[in-house]
Amino acid sequence: MTTGKVALVTGGSAGLGEDIALHLRREGYTVLACGRRADKLEAMKARGVEVFQCDISRRDDIARMHQWVVQAYGGLDVLVNCAGIAVQRSPFVEASVEDIERLVQTNVLGTMFVTQAFLPLLIARKGSVVNFSSTLAQRPRAGSIAYSATKGAIEAFTRALAIEAAEHGVRVNCIAPALVRSEIYLAAGMSAADYDKLLAARAKEFPLRRVGEPEDVTGMLSYLVSDSAGWITGLCLPVDGGAMLR
Repeated sequence: MTTGKVALVTGGSAGLGEDIALHLRREGYTVLACGRRADKLEAMKARGVEVFQCDISRRDDIARMHQWVVQAYGGLDVLVNCAGIAVQRSPFVEASVEDIERLVQTNVLGTMFVTQAFLPLLIARKGSVVNFSSTLAQRPRAGSIAYSATKGAIEAFTRALAIEAAEHGVRVNCIAPALVRSEIYLAAGMSAADYDKLLAARAKEFPLRRVGEPEDVTGMLSYLVSDSAGWITGLCLPVDGGAMLR
């Protein structure tokens, strides 16, 4: 089955982005995934996902990707801004300038510039945007100040863009997961053993007594980009096992 629709997933070759790209592919979308690692992208291509090597913190990469989408696919129906980075937790006074700049450049500016580049294509098809925040935007934890700030910026960006894009029939929403099993902490330098300990310890904090799994998020995303959610825009939705209740 095919929907005839084209979806672009940034950060779509690893972690949660990989799960989202494969989920949309199973639902019949033509899925385009961008990421930085050639080996990861090749693995996705073998699974039926179209791929493009792109670092969203680089505007020239975004411009090349835009040209590729226009020439190869003619338009875009869904944009999922899933690309993002984390860094090792530390007191804010000890956070390096380089880490803060990398967080802002990728998590905030990368999301904004990708959206700015592809918004005209989405307007042409009255498409949909889903951004990714985190429950840390509303419930920050010590040691995550810069990361939390970038995710708060994404929530503000989502609401503001939703107002402007609504005039053109484009919906813009945001998912804010709590701790979901993915590769982001491992990519930030955490060992697999420490990550397993973190998941086990944090599971006890959630009312539903477990951390999130990728399918908890992909199901919500699937709904938000569907016609069933046609009257929903500007929403920042926690997918968090009840964490925001506490």
